Amino acid sequence: MIKFFRTIRQNLLNEGKTGKYFKYAIGEIVLVVIGILIALQINNWNESLKKKAEIKNSLIALRNDLVQDTLLIKEKLPFITQQYQLNESLRARVAKPNASLDTLIQIMRYEFNPNWSAQIVYNSNAYNSLNQTGLIESLPDSLKATIKNFYNKKFFLKDRVEKTTNDYREKITSYVNTYTFGSTAIHDQGPLIDSLIWDSIDDSHLAATFQGISNFKRILFTETQEELEYSFYNSKTLLHQLDLEIQNK
Repeated sequence: MIKFFRTIRQNLLNEGKTGKYFKYAIGEIVLVVIGILIALQINNWNESLKKKAEIKNSLIALRNDLVQDTLLIKEKLPFITQQYQLNESLRARVAKPNASLDTLIQIMRYEFNPNWSAQIVYNSNAYNSLNQTGLIESLPDSLKATIKNFYNKKFFLKDRVEKTTNDYREKITSYVNTYTFGSTAIHDQGPLIDSLIWDSIDDSHLAATFQGISNFKRILFTETQEELEYSFYNSKTLLHQLDLEIQNK
């Protein structure tokens, strides 16, 4: 096309038609500019489509993470509830008016298990990617706010449980170094060690230890349950918004 206009301009110049020459020159410039603008528009359009596809894929990944987390929580919540009820039943037995030292020893020696392993490793790769790439800022304000508020609260509750768990582990370290409990694959101390420890216990220390650890375990259960229930129920609202946004992409 440019070669065609160049030939026309050259002929006009040779024929001395200067006015027409400049008109064709201007026309050629205009066409070049229009071509550049069209190319830029197509490029911008392609970039826009690419970004929309990236956002949609990120939202789908986020949705998948939430679904997986919900399944994990649904599996873990009954265990938390069961362990909480067990802990409370042991505390209730010790608190009865007819409870004796034998009651406390029976519980601490054979029934109370200080172990704790209820934490969930959440799937947060998609959320982290949304933040790191900056794509989260391209989302509608309502959805962006819901995502940020959900994960900020979720991570706050998770960090709180982790701190309480670490504090609890410090407390039970002293406990397991002082007393035996039951017989498991890990704690199979045998009758000799078991009897030597429990035949010479400090009653008041045992009572204070049980009260402190069982109460701390109650706090841990409560915080964990709050964390899991928050994630479980609030993820439904977020999943609904994600589904609507994914359908619109």
